[in-house]
Amino acid sequence: MKTRIKWIEDVCLLAESDSGHGVIIDGAPEIGGKNLGVRPMEMLLMGLGGCTSMDVLSILKKQRQNITDCQIEIEAERATEIPKIFTKIHLHFIIKGQNLKESAVERAISLSAEKYCSASAMLEKAAEITHDFEIIAEN
Repeated sequence: MKTRIKWIEDVCLLAESDSGHGVIIDGAPEIGGKNLGVRPMEMLLMGLGGCTSMDVLSILKKQRQNITDCQIEIEAERATEIPKIFTKIHLHFIIKGQNLKESAVERAISLSAEKYCSASAMLEKAAEITHDFEIIAEN
């Protein structure tokens, strides 16, 4: 896996993935940015959310759960001193669907967290990661 980061101007960067996709990374105005893109640490949380979402959706589909929507709200705390690493991360899953089994959702999230999610496995070495979920039933 490879990626390339290209400087655009000030603290604005273009990150390009090996798969041919790009995203703008920028800083806050107080550090010379123009707020044109996500911050690098935000991108880490986005990566975590994307990684675990793919796992959970795949597991729930294999369990034949009728999912209509999946969202994760992620909140994180950072150290106060440099390097300001994440110290706590909480993922709140909101799963919508028909006749969803609570045990299936709980198992999918646990399997992702404990076995499959590479991003979670890396970040848990520095931060306490917690999860919870809610199921919204649809008719």
